[in-house]
Amino acid sequence: MSLNDRDIDSPQAMARLIALLIVADTKLDPRELAMLDELDAFGRLGLERAEFMRVASDLCEELGERLQARPWLSLSEQALIEAELQAVRDPAKRLLVARLGAAAITADGRVQESERVLFDYLLLRWGLTRADVSQAIREDRPQAER
Repeated sequence: MSLNDRDIDSPQAMARLIALLIVADTKLDPRELAMLDELDAFGRLGLERAEFMRVASDLCEELGERLQARPWLSLSEQALIEAELQAVRDPAKRLLVARLGAAAITADGRVQESERVLFDYLLLRWGLTRADVSQAIREDRPQAER
């Protein structure tokens, strides 16, 4: 995906990052999608679930071409990861991506090493902490329970 100004902070840019976190372990667990549904993630990102699935599918196709011989995404794909991270610049949108991403990667009851490494890298590059994400989750709970 070539990055241009209209892609910055778009719903698709945010969706690509969440999809990247989810597929970092090479699996799309149905519980991860269920968690995104429960949190109204697609609506909060500004797109329909079907659009998210199309974005995720396109990303998986791109990754498949890049990673042919390797079983999963790693930080060795730094240029791809950096491009995706640069596509979301608004601090509130970054926090939303981190919050939804954290929920998705923990939904299956475990965080794979590849998911953790990518999530930690996202936090580092964006200047966020786990405490920031935890606070966003706490603040989000009343909204999710409505």
